[in-house]
Amino acid sequence: MSAPKLFYDNRFADATPVASTTAAGSYAAANLNDLRPYTWWKPTALPATVTVDCGSAKAADFALFYGHDLHTQGASIEIHGSTDNFAASDVTVVASYAPTSDDPFLLEFASASYRYWRLKITGTTMPSIAMVLIGAELVMPEYLNNGFDPLARNVIGRSNNNDNGQPLGAIVDYEQWKQTLEFDFVSWSWLRSTWQPAWRNYLRSSPFIFAWDSVDYPAELYLVRAGNSYQTPHTNGLLANLIFDVSGVGT
Repeated sequence: MSAPKLFYDNRFADATPVASTTAAGSYAAANLNDLRPYTWWKPTALPATVTVDCGSAKAADFALFYGHDLHTQGASIEIHGSTDNFAASDVTVVASYAPTSDDPFLLEFASASYRYWRLKITGTTMPSIAMVLIGAELVMPEYLNNGFDPLARNVIGRSNNNDNGQPLGAIVDYEQWKQTLEFDFVSWSWLRSTWQPAWRNYLRSSPFIFAWDSVDYPAELYLVRAGNSYQTPHTNGLLANLIFDVSGVGT
């Protein structure tokens, strides 16, 4: 079991990513970093690459893919890093994976810092990818409190009954996943040095991906947004409880 993690940091958001090829239509490489699972990048030739110049060395310890057909198309991915835009310096493989399904997946690796980061795709059939994050994960300092439910679902749609009130069925638009996350006995120093900057700079205004246990349940990755507030009620000692809401679509 691993501590919960938040994924929002992204080297592809440090500058405009450049693709080796891009299919005609709405398939720009910039779609990879907009955190929208309905916009895509698609190459026209394989191997294909997407490269970003971060301007200076930036760290990463994960790669996360959400919305793709890599398995269906028989494609594999590699994550590379470089100090000189892949001239003399080209780290062969920081991480690699051949997906076994089209579900979201997470690769975690030893933290490395490079100015240039690259996604490389190999195979024979062109895949489409909606979202890629390569960055530094935010590991929560405590485990979730009792009551967390990773499988809860709320159907968003319209139910139908006949004139006598008998159920006829429902039109399901999607299944919502919504939880209140509570982390007990978090240090005030972590809240001030790590949580507040993450909240102010990103979490309060943009979607992110939440993993409640990336070791035992690596496929349970939730694209969520935070609620409009969080609470940090004081507990004994230099500690507090961190409480905030998240909501998204159940995977």
